[in-house]
Amino acid sequence: MLTRKTLIDSLKANGLTGEVTLETAKAHVATLAAEGIEFADEAGAAIDVDAVWNAKSTIKIADDVASVKGTKAPHAAIDTNKEPHMFTIGNASRKAYERKVASGKAAFDCADQAEMFGAWARLSLLKGNDYGAKKADLEIAGKAGVEFNQQLGGALVPIEFIPNLVWLTEKYGIARKVANVVPMSRDVTQVPRKTAINAMSPVSETGTITAGDNNYGQVTLVAKKYGALFQVSRELLIDSAVNIADDIARSIAEAQAIAEDDAYFNGNGSATYAGQVGLANALPAGNIGTATGWGSMTLSNFTEVMGTLQYVDPSRLAFVCSRQFFYQVMLKLEKATSQFKMLAEGLPGADVSFLGYPVYFSQRMATATGSSAKACYFGDFTGGSMLGDRKQLEVMTSDIYYFNTDSLAIRGISRFCVNIHLDGRGGSGPIGALLST
Repeated sequence: MLTRKTLIDSLKANGLTGEVTLETAKAHVATLAAEGIEFADEAGAAIDVDAVWNAKSTIKIADDVASVKGTKAPHAAIDTNKEPHMFTIGNASRKAYERKVASGKAAFDCADQAEMFGAWARLSLLKGNDYGAKKADLEIAGKAGVEFNQQLGGALVPIEFIPNLVWLTEKYGIARKVANVVPMSRDVTQVPRKTAINAMSPVSETGTITAGDNNYGQVTLVAKKYGALFQVSRELLIDSAVNIADDIARSIAEAQAIAEDDAYFNGNGSATYAGQVGLANALPAGNIGTATGWGSMTLSNFTEVMGTLQYVDPSRLAFVCSRQFFYQVMLKLEKATSQFKMLAEGLPGADVSFLGYPVYFSQRMATATGSSAKACYFGDFTGGSMLGDRKQLEVMTSDIYYFNTDSLAIRGISRFCVNIHLDGRGGSGPIGALLST
């Protein structure tokens, strides 16, 4: 019959952590049951946890039975002197993750994708070390066609997961939503930009047309290298592949998105921003309106800035500000002139709207009134700025760096470039700002 070891191993494989006692085992079985997860013997009868806990027979668990990609596979408990006994238990972590997917809170589209990414992460981070779920992880990675390279002690993120990480970055980062994202096939990329248009002038019936031409310039994108270092405990890695997938994926994506937004909005050309200049320091004086503070701003302050723009595509005009600025200033002003505040329905990625234009929230901008701080931007960001995307997300791992804490290190490397090029025609440009003095 089944014994305590079989029970403990199965419960740990399905989310139970910490010290295992009869009480915690029964409580976890009850939790699984509440989630609709089967815990029964081969005849379909509910397992008596007390009886299993006190069982004395010597058993072993068959090595060739595992749960892969969500298929419910029984754990075979083989008595040394008797016929095998079977019981099955669903995967609590997968079921919990599917609920996150349904509520829109998950990093991946389904538990299968999360499990694949988690399996790859554990195999990469733990390298050749043995751990309880290694065989299952190898099967998951193999069946999913996930390949990884462990040269130099690390691994590149498999191409299968790049779209997910990019999607997460776009979800967190506003720069990727509003700027013109340009793929970079090399570290230095030049993108042509029209800076003047050939003029058409009156011509008499037999007159000569004066020759002319458009003028073009080059926007040079130079990829800048950014890195982040994460510390991951071995205890976390031993957890379910599904559980660790979101944590690692979100950590990488958030770090990249924050770095991009900081450079895009706050870059001042210093080493802090890898020499990049962002919106806060790249706009011409003619596109900057001023107000004493958030509390004194009126609609005319906004319309003044809106009226300074030139060479824009009206369909791409939008506001960017912090969530705090919108609710403390913009929403109050619009409510004073409109009974209802409508959300920006149908506007891709926009959070709300103001004066009929989409508003995007960036928490890398000012979140409280202060002097000499750009409170919000308005303009054609796609036409006036570029985000060069080198698209080589690299993740390396080490089991030595945090040796004294029994943790592993994850190093994320990203290369991108911010260029606020405006229109190249001089004078006022396509992006303006409201400055709180």
